[in-house]
Amino acid sequence: MSDLAELHELRPLAVHAPEAFESLRVAFRAAQRAVERGLAELVRSRIAALLGAEPEGSRPDAARTPREQACLDLTEQFVVYVPGIGEAQRSAVAAHLGTDGLDTLVDALYVFDATERLRLALGRLFEPGDRRPVAVSRAAAELPLGEATAGVHAAAMRLPAIDPVTTELVRLHCAAYHDCKT
Repeated sequence: MSDLAELHELRPLAVHAPEAFESLRVAFRAAQRAVERGLAELVRSRIAALLGAEPEGSRPDAARTPREQACLDLTEQFVVYVPGIGEAQRSAVAAHLGTDGLDTLVDALYVFDATERLRLALGRLFEPGDRRPVAVSRAAAELPLGEATAGVHAAAMRLPAIDPVTTELVRLHCAAYHDCKT
């Protein structure tokens, strides 16, 4: 992936938060430049594969160099649980890239991981499909505020782009945030 502007999943970010999109684009390009090209693409594609966004690369791990494998091991732990990165993983990468190279790789992993997660989330929320407008009856258009607000909440809970578990987690988070007891 050479430029984030090519990704249709990120179009909502570019449209609704252009400064954030441009900042992410700059960071993504910087991460690509900071890490050797082949290694950057290797770890970026492993992140995408681990998150289920792309199929795994065709070259098996057995064919990887020790340097590549050390970087992939660190990448996998980064994606799964950053605090679980151990000294052995850091040392293995530092042995191949040096301490500065390790720090640079971790910074690049952060950008690649955040970009991929954002791409997946926005793609899921705004995926293309049949988006016909819903006709609103005159009676519904004149509902009292309380009923109209309840309608907004109900419609949000029925969004088809978000699975029921995620919907419920968001609902519970919002209820806790607003100290809602009902």
